[in-house]
Amino acid sequence: MQRRLLRHSLIYTSGNVMARGLNFIIQVVIWSNLFPPEAYGQIAYCYVFISFVTVILPFGFDAAFLNYYVRKKEKAAYLANALLFILLAGLLFAGVAFYFRHSLSMIALRSDSVRLLNLSLLILFFDLLNNQGILFLRAEERASLSVLLQNIEIVLRLVLLLLLVSVFSAHIEYILWANAVSSLALFIALIVIMIPRIKGGSISVRIMKEMLVFGFPFMISGLFDRTIELADRRLLGYFMGDETVGLYVACYTIAVLIRLLVYSFNAGWQPFFLREIDREGGLERIERIYVQTASVFIMLWFLASVWVPEIVRIPLGEGRHVLHSAYWSGIPVIPVIMAAYVMMGLYFLELPGIYYHRKTAMNAVFMGLGAVINILLNLILIPRMGMMGAALATAAAYTSMAVSIRIWNMRRTSIKRGNVRILSIAGVSAAMFILLQLPGLSLLIRGFISVLYVAIVYMIQPLRIRSLRGK
Repeated sequence: MQRRLLRHSLIYTSGNVMARGLNFIIQVVIWSNLFPPEAYGQIAYCYVFISFVTVILPFGFDAAFLNYYVRKKEKAAYLANALLFILLAGLLFAGVAFYFRHSLSMIALRSDSVRLLNLSLLILFFDLLNNQGILFLRAEERASLSVLLQNIEIVLRLVLLLLLVSVFSAHIEYILWANAVSSLALFIALIVIMIPRIKGGSISVRIMKEMLVFGFPFMISGLFDRTIELADRRLLGYFMGDETVGLYVACYTIAVLIRLLVYSFNAGWQPFFLREIDREGGLERIERIYVQTASVFIMLWFLASVWVPEIVRIPLGEGRHVLHSAYWSGIPVIPVIMAAYVMMGLYFLELPGIYYHRKTAMNAVFMGLGAVINILLNLILIPRMGMMGAALATAAAYTSMAVSIRIWNMRRTSIKRGNVRILSIAGVSAAMFILLQLPGLSLLIRGFISVLYVAIVYMIQPLRIRSLRGK
């Protein structure tokens, strides 16, 4: 069982590294060298809108589907009901949004750009269904096919974007056109894969109700999660303007490196712990995985925070860099956002506890706590600190979630915890990161300190791959 978790997590991680690498090329290298920060900020609003609605609109049917498909026998029925509900919800929302397109564009995009809104709605519709298809592949443990299809979609988007920009002009509209066509291609592939598994699955009011009751708290959680993830961009735009949003989002996208690793692990983690939590000794095994994985997350944060800001300044010739120099003022937020995603990873690692105790509604409580802290700190810090205030608000929100769920789980189980080791690694990481901020350190010295850091972490918590694979 643990061997399967490691194998699937490695598949998702390696596949998503390629996918995020391609996204990095699209959203950092190409966008920052084609568009000024103001235009980058405008396209960021489109993706804020898409991301926010994509999480809310399924009403938790996506989370419910994964739970019941893995744990129940009526697999075809759960797949058919989930697909039908999400299809109808997507069509209804798109229709209403199109009718009120002029008003909605001002609210969602901060400008009366109906064309951008219509393209965003098209991407949104396909993404809703594609997310369900990817969840189906995860539930089927077809990790290789899942990452293959997602990487093909991103390659297609990259090719289309370069083609459209070179043939027509460097206009942000073509970013959305390329995305819409690639999302359509992925949709067709996933539907072809799912159709055979839908056969024999009847539409059932009972199943619909069951999925809605289970999933609704996750919809609320998704609302809070999107608030934490996206509210800072709208508030930055309100207080600081579109240019600051463009700077922030470009550097935020670089920091998503850690988010990639967290979500890649979680893609294999969730099906694993759903099968593991009810087994004898399951919680003890989950805690061992928590300590091992948390140590890796923190170590990768340190290494990425030290070296990624150096990498993005690499020149590409003709005045261009990996990240255009016009965006460099946002680089200091990268380590803070990366730390926020580490805390998100620690939160994901604690989710088995709320499933074990059948208190899944607590997910919404913890997410709600994070959302409230995030909004309050954004309102307080952005006017005073700008982009850094938004980054600190995000980190504080995810930290509050990770700490609160950890304490909640500790009070309900008496298993041995690895808190001392985790806190020791976090302390060493923070201290050595601060040390590396001293001016005048050469790359050789920075490299030596990085190697020394890895050795210290290994002494505190040896990474035992065999403990993850199982014997």
